[in-house]
Amino acid sequence: MSTLVLILVILGVALQNIVKKAYNIKVGGGVFVFSGASAAIAALFFIFSSIGTFEYSAEFLPYSVGFSVFYSMGVAFSVLAILTGPLSLTSLISSYSLIIPAIYGIMNGDEVDGILIGGIILLLISLVFVNMEKKDDKKITLKWAIFAFLAFLGNGGCSTVQTAQQQALDGKYKNEFMIIALLITAFTLFAVAFFTKERKTIGTSLKKGFPWYAVCGIANGAVNLFVMMLVSVYKMAPSVMFPLVSAGGIIVTVAVSMTLYKEKLTPCQIIGVILGTGAVVLLNL
Repeated sequence: MSTLVLILVILGVALQNIVKKAYNIKVGGGVFVFSGASAAIAALFFIFSSIGTFEYSAEFLPYSVGFSVFYSMGVAFSVLAILTGPLSLTSLISSYSLIIPAIYGIMNGDEVDGILIGGIILLLISLVFVNMEKKDDKKITLKWAIFAFLAFLGNGGCSTVQTAQQQALDGKYKNEFMIIALLITAFTLFAVAFFTKERKTIGTSLKKGFPWYAVCGIANGAVNLFVMMLVSVYKMAPSVMFPLVSAGGIIVTVAVSMTLYKEKLTPCQIIGVILGTGAVVLLNL
C-alpha cells in the first residue's frame, strides 16, 4: 500500500509541474497570485477532508507557522532568483533542496547504507544533467546567490517541518496543521503580490488562471496529505522518500513533456533521465 501512496505522490508532484507550465503558456505572469491561490485551494482540500473531525490544539501551531514561512520563502525567493540570475542553476539548486529533509531523516535515525548514499548521489548528478544546456545569458551575482540559497532553504525547510510535525505529534492533526499553514501561506503570497507589480493583474490572473491553480491546489493538497501518511502511517524513512519523490517526479514530468508538449531532450537531458531512473532503482533496493 505504501508503494501505491508513493506513486500517487510522484504523480501529484508531476501534475503540479505540468499545470504550472500550462498556466504560463495560457496566462503567464502572476506567479505570487497563482501560488497564493493554489495554497488557498489546497487549504479548502484539507477543510473538506476534516469536516466533522477537526480538532484544535496549540501543539501544531508552531509547525504550521514554520511550514508557512519556509513555503512562502521557497516561492518568493525562487521567483527573485530566476529574475536576477540563471534559470538553469536556480532550478538545479531548488531541486537540491530534497537533501535537507533527507539529512533530517538520517540525523533522526534513518538507516544509512551504501545503496542509499549511492542512490542520492546518482539523483544529484542526474539533476545536473537534466538542467544542462538551457540557454541563459544571465550572470551569477551575490544577490542571485542569496536569493537562490533562501529558495533552497525554503523548499527544503517546509518538507522538513512537515515531517517533524508528524513524527513529534504521532501522526495527529494532519488536516488541522495544513489548514492553518496553507491559509497563512495564501495570505502571505497575496500580500506579496499586492506590493509588487502583480497588483495590477491580480483580478486577471485569478479569473483566467482558475482552472490551472484549482487543479494545482488540489494536487498540492493530496501530495501533502499522502506525504504525511507515508511518514506517520507507513513509517517511510524521509531519507528514502524525498529522493524517490524527486527522481520519480523528474521521470514522469519529462515523459509528459515529450508526449504532450512534443519537447525534444538534449543528449545531456537524456543522460539525466537515465541516471534518475537508476537512482529510483537503487533507492528501492
